Amino acid sequence: MQIITAGRTGPNRDLRFGGDLSLDDAGRRTVNDLRRTVSDMGRTVSGPEAVALETSALLSGQFDVDDALRTMDFGEWAGKLPEEIDPSALGLWFSTPDACPHGGETVADFVARIHDWRASATFGVCVVSMPVAQALLVDDAAGYFAIEVRPATSYQL
Repeated sequence: MQIITAGRTGPNRDLRFGGDLSLDDAGRRTVNDLRRTVSDMGRTVSGPEAVALETSALLSGQFDVDDALRTMDFGEWAGKLPEEIDPSALGLWFSTPDACPHGGETVADFVARIHDWRASATFGVCVVSMPVAQALLVDDAAGYFAIEVRPATSYQL
């Protein structure tokens, strides 16, 4: 399976948690650059976020949308910068996959949800937000923060 991360948005640049923003100008440029290097996209599925939908449209134009590929629910942290969050809560979240200080979805639950989708996936290509790509590429929740993904990049699973 080929995993393509959605292009850059303002929050990618600012490292905000969550949100559902559109590609910025640099994001559109990098997706267009990626389109020239990606071979046959085949059957493609997209996550439901605006950035994944826009990236999918720029890359192939024909794709299905699967809500199971939605990004992590960051609860009350959605749209916030890390420096706007209590450092002890942030530290707990980064160190404990079952912690949920933001009231949304735990890293463990998020990775399990994405792995359930991956186990039944029939698509050759998926275009997803960066958190979903991280979850698709790790073996388990403990390794979630050990992997780094970049916007508008193709990964092979």
